[in-house]
Amino acid sequence: MAQGPEQVSPDDAPFEAFDANQYYDSIQGLVSVGAPDRDVPAIFAPPPYRRQVVQEEIPASSALEMPSTERLRFPELAQKEASRLYEAGLIYNFKKEYAKAVEFLEKAYRLNLELKHYTPALQALIELAWLKFCHEKKDGKAKSTRLFGEALRMINTHVHQPGITECRAKLLHYQGLVQYREKHYGEAMKSLMRAKTFCPPDSLEAARILDSQAVHYEHTNDYNRAIQCIQSALEIKKREGISYEEAVSNQILGRIYILKEEYEKALSCLSSALEIAEDLNDFKRIANLKNDIIRIRIYQGDVKNAARLIQEVIQDCQSQDLRVPFGMALFYQSYMLFADNQVSECRRILERDVLPIFKRFEYKKGHGMALRLMACVESHYGNDTRAIEMMSEVISVFKEENRADELAKTYFELGKLYLRLEEKKLALASMLEAMHIAELNDLTFLTSYIEDELFKLDEEKWQEVVDKRANYERVFERQPSLEQSLNQLSHSEGAEAAASEPNQSLVALLKIAQAMAGVRDLDQLLQIIKIETEQALIADRCTVFLYDRDANELWSKVASGLETEEIRFPAHLGLAGYVAKTGEILNIKNAYEDPRFNADIDKKTGYRTENILCIPMRNRRLEIIGVFQVLNKQNGSFGKTDEDLLNAIASNAGVAIENASLATEMKISFDSFVKTLSSTIDARDPITAGHSERVAAYSTLIGEEMNMPEPDLEALKYASLLHDIGKIGIREDILKKDGRLTEKEYRHIQKHVYYTHEILKNVHFEHHLRMVPEIAASHHEKIDGTGYHRGLQGDEILLSGRILALCDVFDAITSRRHYRNRMPFERVLQIILKDVDAHFDKDCVDSFLNVKLNDVSRVLLMEREAEYDEGGLLLLKKLDKHITIGEYQRLCKRDSLSKGEAETHRIFSNLYHRREVGDLD
Repeated sequence: MAQGPEQVSPDDAPFEAFDANQYYDSIQGLVSVGAPDRDVPAIFAPPPYRRQVVQEEIPASSALEMPSTERLRFPELAQKEASRLYEAGLIYNFKKEYAKAVEFLEKAYRLNLELKHYTPALQALIELAWLKFCHEKKDGKAKSTRLFGEALRMINTHVHQPGITECRAKLLHYQGLVQYREKHYGEAMKSLMRAKTFCPPDSLEAARILDSQAVHYEHTNDYNRAIQCIQSALEIKKREGISYEEAVSNQILGRIYILKEEYEKALSCLSSALEIAEDLNDFKRIANLKNDIIRIRIYQGDVKNAARLIQEVIQDCQSQDLRVPFGMALFYQSYMLFADNQVSECRRILERDVLPIFKRFEYKKGHGMALRLMACVESHYGNDTRAIEMMSEVISVFKEENRADELAKTYFELGKLYLRLEEKKLALASMLEAMHIAELNDLTFLTSYIEDELFKLDEEKWQEVVDKRANYERVFERQPSLEQSLNQLSHSEGAEAAASEPNQSLVALLKIAQAMAGVRDLDQLLQIIKIETEQALIADRCTVFLYDRDANELWSKVASGLETEEIRFPAHLGLAGYVAKTGEILNIKNAYEDPRFNADIDKKTGYRTENILCIPMRNRRLEIIGVFQVLNKQNGSFGKTDEDLLNAIASNAGVAIENASLATEMKISFDSFVKTLSSTIDARDPITAGHSERVAAYSTLIGEEMNMPEPDLEALKYASLLHDIGKIGIREDILKKDGRLTEKEYRHIQKHVYYTHEILKNVHFEHHLRMVPEIAASHHEKIDGTGYHRGLQGDEILLSGRILALCDVFDAITSRRHYRNRMPFERVLQIILKDVDAHFDKDCVDSFLNVKLNDVSRVLLMEREAEYDEGGLLLLKKLDKHITIGEYQRLCKRDSLSKGEAETHRIFSNLYHRREVGDLD
């Protein structure tokens, strides 16, 4: 019965759920060496078929194509077909073609049920339940539970049928595996023990159960018992003559022998498994077996054969798209490069390939191993603080994954690192922690190495450990843990430093928090953070890079001469990119000596970077949203105190920036909604299309000229965009009438202002936008009180309403219509000036005359027919950027013009009056 690794679910306990089916080998799971720990065990054994069967092509079903009556007339043929379908389902499962496996098993189940062959029907049903649990992300567990329940009902109904007892064993076995994946270990093992009682002790199902028990014992470091189980399983499988089953057990056994450092036995088992896997073209298993053999060759110092196998695995994995085995081969390659002192190449492979692969596919054990090697690389380059931080991260990973062997190895490596730094107290604490874990978990293959290091550190302690171990006494009862040693060290060495800098960091943090409080504008917030951080860290420059997730870029605004410009670059480049990608803290003493430093930014800004402190910035969900980069400490380089302070600043700033970004996004979203709504209303009348957006642009120009506060400008902009929303209540035939309106029609169309006010007053606006309805409803009011809809006059009309009234008229008489071109600009100005203090507010008109002609021209080009007018844009570039509307109006009255004035008049007249797109003359 198929229980092979290829049926392993992403949910395999004791690991977190994720989709590993396409990438991981089956029997990796609870086996502590080799590829992913989540791709659970060989305990989940493979299907029963012989080597030659797997290589056959599976023909289309013939019996199922027969009518039911025909199948009943030829029961032997139908029974043979049902057996073939079942076997085909197992083969497809082995080939990892799970959809086809389900298809054939379902056919086998239905056909056997029709033939009333309940035992083979149950076999297919239980396999289907296991497949659903392993490979269907959505509702897989619920479906498998339902199918397991149906299987149990069939077993109880047909309890006296031949072979039903073995079906019960299979059901209990698979249910035990489900429990194991869900971390109910005691219940799982109880199910496995019960399963064995329902099948003959020398049956294939008993052998598979032994495989499952062996992997559990291996996981709990009970290697001797695990080996006994596997050897018993192998004896049964050899008698059965099913080579693939032997391969599975040999693979498990080989990995256990690696842990016991019995390398020749491990090679023998793994080579036997590899031979079978190669005969069956099981590429995933081949890659993982070769990776296991690579590991052995490295341990044996057989560099030549290890390197050869690495290249084979790399090529095979690339051709078969096997990502994690590919990452493991590259990891071993990087390990060999490090041992050969090719450290820079080792780092390149780890950073570029290994760590990203393991992170992407959530292979935590591999990620921890690669990170531990990277810590050794950092130590090699003298980045000892970073190396220790990485080792601490690795310890957290292996604690979470419950990997006692890897945890002990990490403490061992950390101890060696402390020893190199001459921190003997910490080195001793690390080594004792490693020894404690090794002894507690019976990791005898590690204890001798740890003892050797203890001898170098403290001969008396080493002698005490040896004596106690020989007398079976507890060694660690009175020994401080590594964490305790670190705390003692920080208290003793940090007290004096803390006294010399009383509350400086706290004061800096409070100051920055107060400065950031309540700031909603992202640009303003970034400027505040930049200035305050520079002062707090006594640094020359601070840059806050934000991560644009959609573009996968980092961006920031930096000083360039007297101006500020936005810079952007791919999120993986430079030190900032490295920090954004890895989440690491970088403290670089010499920027140009670090290969990750992106000197292009210095080239753009003309700045010279010396030393750098770079820290990731995270939001509330701990996602990286940016990077703090502080440059050039004014008195030396950045130290640990600076790192801690910047970390604290980044934590507070991350939340503030996220809030500001959210406000910005909401503003952009609201702005987009208002513009869309405005365009929709304008689109009802093709004659005035684009009117509201142009009015908003003109209004903003006048408001800026009058130095209106930013909140008032924003309210003016939205009121301008929405001022005609009341036209939604105007009859279509009147709105689009081409000729003169009757008095009744005119009165009806005037109602749009009333409708605008009624609609907008029911919209919830933010506090600073609360006057939008009032402003929008004022766009037909006149200073002398003759306007509508309320007949307001003078200061009764809000200033923003007076601006809007002017801009509404200006756009109406400067816009093209299908029956006329724009009114001559001089005539437009005459109308506006003539109506000052009657229709228009004098202050608003004066400010309008101070607006730059170039800015007004940009708005004029917003008309739809000129939107993509390259000729108009060329003219705009040639137009004097400093001349105002008022100056141009006075220029037009003169009898003679200078050459420059004549050129300005010619360019603007051409831009304003031209009818043909692209006409430059």
